[in-house]
Amino acid sequence: MAARPDPMRFQNVAIPATATPSAPERTQHQEWDELADRVAAPPFLRPGWIEAWCRAYAKAAPTVLEVRRGGELAGVLPVIRRRRATAGPTNSHTPLFGPLAADEEAAAELAGRAVAELGGALVLEPVDPAHPATAAFADALLESGRLTLAESLRKAPYVAVEGSFDDYLKELSKNHRKQVARRRRRLEEAGHVTVEIQTSPHGLASALEDFVQLESSGWKRGSGTAIASRRANRDFYTEVARWAAERGSLRLSFLALDGRPIAAELGLEEGGVLYALKGGFDPAYSGFGPGQLLTHESLSRCFAAGLESYEFLGRDEGYKLAWTSATRERVRLRAFPRTLGGRVSRQAHRRLRPLWLRLRRA
Repeated sequence: MAARPDPMRFQNVAIPATATPSAPERTQHQEWDELADRVAAPPFLRPGWIEAWCRAYAKAAPTVLEVRRGGELAGVLPVIRRRRATAGPTNSHTPLFGPLAADEEAAAELAGRAVAELGGALVLEPVDPAHPATAAFADALLESGRLTLAESLRKAPYVAVEGSFDDYLKELSKNHRKQVARRRRRLEEAGHVTVEIQTSPHGLASALEDFVQLESSGWKRGSGTAIASRRANRDFYTEVARWAAERGSLRLSFLALDGRPIAAELGLEEGGVLYALKGGFDPAYSGFGPGQLLTHESLSRCFAAGLESYEFLGRDEGYKLAWTSATRERVRLRAFPRTLGGRVSRQAHRRLRPLWLRLRRA
């Protein structure tokens, strides 16, 4: 098996008009993280996440486009050159992607560099169309003469943490509240119920094994979507968890009955937001709704800690919508050169997308 590319070996492309040498003692990754801190970026736009993804899934080292101002990093966009198009380092395990920029001007400069350096088609997904940096990036692509196409991918549910937890619960359906309370009561009657949260590197290996076993049980194992179904998936989530633990953002939660984990949630807390990456439960305890009970506990902690939101991520599935009606749209942004081939590709994708959606829902 060929060795995976070393994601530390980025090909950097800086914008000449704004590029100045950075201080020699500061690495690109430190600057990248500092920029993410300044703009309160989600973890998925940080170098640690991108590195983990590249080690697990990439077949080529990424190119990193940069914008600098007075020696300070103001914009970053990692991309991977592929045969038919240049794309972001993303796949079905990526909740969110897009340009990381200090402001809209930096995002527009990144778009200009992408047009100048990359050529061909550019595909970024899943991006947030409501984010100012993404909007500025897309506008700049259009102004550069590129043919652009935005395709809706999914709607990701979230809970805005406002007011008290009790007030939030009162807004949920009465049946849902009763079901959660009844299941919690039945579980407590069955034994001693605890919630444990792994946040540090110490003991993480054992906790990850428990998590992967729970996440991969039931229908996920048969569908091939489980972490344990592919070595690359296991490597990716293991590295993400280690990276998050080292920087203090890991929230690996377990619901246990008499010390036995029966549900788990892999979360990342960043910038006042808890992102629920993956979850699972032991199907032997499905009658107690352990996944539902653990979500209740996670939401309770979000309100107690004064966070801004709890992000379910993924699609607007029914079990998530029982907790909220609010969603965030995620789209695929395509940009094609204004050539005959580019026009044909854009029109083909415009027509094929609705067909693919109909087939997927059939």
